[in-house]
Amino acid sequence: GPAVSSTPTVLIRRSLPDLLDGDSAVLECAITQLSSSDLYVTFQANGVDFPEKHYVDLPASKDHHSLTRRFSIPTSHWKKDNTFTCKVNQGYSNSWASNSTGTLFGG
Repeated sequence: GPAVSSTPTVLIRRSLPDLLDGDSAVLECAITQLSSSDLYVTFQANGVDFPEKHYVDLPASKDHHSLTRRFSIPTSHWKKDNTFTCKVNQGYSNSWASNSTGTLFGG
């Protein structure tokens, strides 16, 4: 039968070591229930993509994959009103976005 495609779960969070170090801001995009290999991950500030694409090359498998991609927020985006998301993009048609981080940088 056809491969069952599932909807991946996409979570964005601050990386824990980074929370202890006030001089950097690293986000992690944690993706589970991935079933396709043709993917890339992008990060957004206030809904606008950062230019880098994090390409993912997964082995073909019947099992679901999990992966994490890290992203350092440029200091130019350390603004108190900024919110961040990450998105998994599959081919040209499908994408799944995380919830927003909410504001990370206090005023």
